[in-house]
Amino acid sequence: MKKEPEIEEIYQRFLKNEATAAEIDKLLLSFEISNDAEIGRLVAGFMGNAIDEPADRKRIAHLQDLQLKINAKLNVVDVPLKHRSSIIKVFGLPLYRMAASLLIVAFLGFAAYYYLNQQSRQIKPGGNYAMLITKTGQEIDLKKSSNQVVLRMAGVTIRKTADGQLVYTALPGSQNAVQEWNSIITPLGGRYKILLSDGSLVMLNSGSKLEFPVGFRGKDRRVKLTGEAYFEVSKDPSKPFIVVSGRGSTEVLGTKFNVSNYPEDQVIKTTLLEGKVRFTDHTSQNMKVLSPGQQASLSGDEIQVSEVNATDFMAWKDNKFIFKNEKLSVIMHHLSRWYNIDVDYNSLPERRLYANISSDVNLSEVLRMLSVTSDLKFNVDGRRVSVMQ
Repeated sequence: MKKEPEIEEIYQRFLKNEATAAEIDKLLLSFEISNDAEIGRLVAGFMGNAIDEPADRKRIAHLQDLQLKINAKLNVVDVPLKHRSSIIKVFGLPLYRMAASLLIVAFLGFAAYYYLNQQSRQIKPGGNYAMLITKTGQEIDLKKSSNQVVLRMAGVTIRKTADGQLVYTALPGSQNAVQEWNSIITPLGGRYKILLSDGSLVMLNSGSKLEFPVGFRGKDRRVKLTGEAYFEVSKDPSKPFIVVSGRGSTEVLGTKFNVSNYPEDQVIKTTLLEGKVRFTDHTSQNMKVLSPGQQASLSGDEIQVSEVNATDFMAWKDNKFIFKNEKLSVIMHHLSRWYNIDVDYNSLPERRLYANISSDVNLSEVLRMLSVTSDLKFNVDGRRVSVMQ
């Protein structure tokens, strides 16, 4: 006959989210019949791992409120003396026999939540990561930023700055140089700033690619985008700046705008912050002129123009996630790109959420905030995230 796991073993399996339903029932039953010493040993075992995260302190405060509701006249649990100071430090109040039974059950839920998010605490936000690819196929890793000249080509000096930016500077007489193209690719979890040779600033979001001339020649300034980027275009009425994104293009003279063209989204969006742009669908030849605070969306055969808060759609460049009545699936798409995670979209309920969260924090903090506002519980297994039903 196979020996049943001891209570302590079941307890550890529960913390790892590995206990079966029958084992959990046995664990909870043990709290009803265990003596003070056994309960105290389990409490002390858990308390031996002090937790200092701010989010965890809030949950402990909640348990304090729960404890205050329990009759304070019951006998004190016989917790080993060496652990009592840590328990009092965490709770600020003595534990009692009945409190132990209730609080351990509550702590088991909390501990499971804590364990499941241990790995997500290690999933850090992205940073200044990108790969520069030249016409000849040379690849330069831009992950390590330093103030140095990377290349000289086509009458342009390419310099990498210490603050994580690639700067293209046209040299005197460069207008006669042969036009060459470069590409910058940001991986999932990467972003990068590029100052083009005409003085225009581009910030490339995660999982994106920008193709552009080293030095602009000819009658326009044309670049190609896959993914998402924010643009601050240097004014030059004689040379329109054109962003080609899939079947669409955005033409400007000098302005600030955002273009999103992730293939998996199956929609091209241009959001205007300042100035004026013309968005064109090359398939249908439809065209829309946008004013500040408007967004053009190309999906299917029509260009839809809507009034939006433009800063919300380009908040990512300021290290923020701002979502207003947004689908949970869309929110998780954004998180998957920045944190380089896999999402179980089949587990996501049909929900719309509001959120304003820093993207400089670890994934666990973002999921905690989403959990607070939605009452959803997220499960993290390695780099895969799902919603617990």
